[in-house]
Amino acid sequence: MSAMSRITTPSPSVLRRRTLFLGMALAGLVAACSTLLGPRTVEISREELQARLGKQFPTTKRVMKLLDVSAGLPRLDLQGDKNRVALGFDLTAKELIMGGEHKGQVALSFGLRFEPKDLTIRLTQPKVEQVMVEGLPAVYQRALSTMGAQLVEDSLNDYPVHQLKPEDLRTADRMGYEVKDIQITTTGLAIHLSPRP
Repeated sequence: MSAMSRITTPSPSVLRRRTLFLGMALAGLVAACSTLLGPRTVEISREELQARLGKQFPTTKRVMKLLDVSAGLPRLDLQGDKNRVALGFDLTAKELIMGGEHKGQVALSFGLRFEPKDLTIRLTQPKVEQVMVEGLPAVYQRALSTMGAQLVEDSLNDYPVHQLKPEDLRTADRMGYEVKDIQITTTGLAIHLSPRP
């Protein structure tokens, strides 16, 4: 008798038991994955962050119908010790009547927050660190200081610097992750995820 003729088909009850066993094994595997995978981290490089922030600049705003104030491309400083993103900008103030031009700088720092509605990481809690303009008449100095900082703040407060992909928060079968915290490092951002309870 050949080997082919000796193969028998399992009975329906045996097939049911095998299917049940296979289903239990897969369920156990998914549960094991949630334990083995544990926390994970999504990293955003300094270069990615710089490119994203640069999309908002340069930008210009008129002050009291007397000045056009422009903020150039941002200089990024990652303050890991404070867990804040610091941004420095070159300011240019052009007098509309006299035609004079004045140069300066403005620096702000921001915290970060996660927005679950659209899976974005956003700038928050802006703080003006420095505003300086050289050679500007005193009558304009205070207005420009306020407007220069406001110009940057309006452009960036609550601005999304990164959007997580749905697969970043989803793994084996129906197991999901949630954002635990956001840490600023010397090389970028580290978004720490942990399995949803």
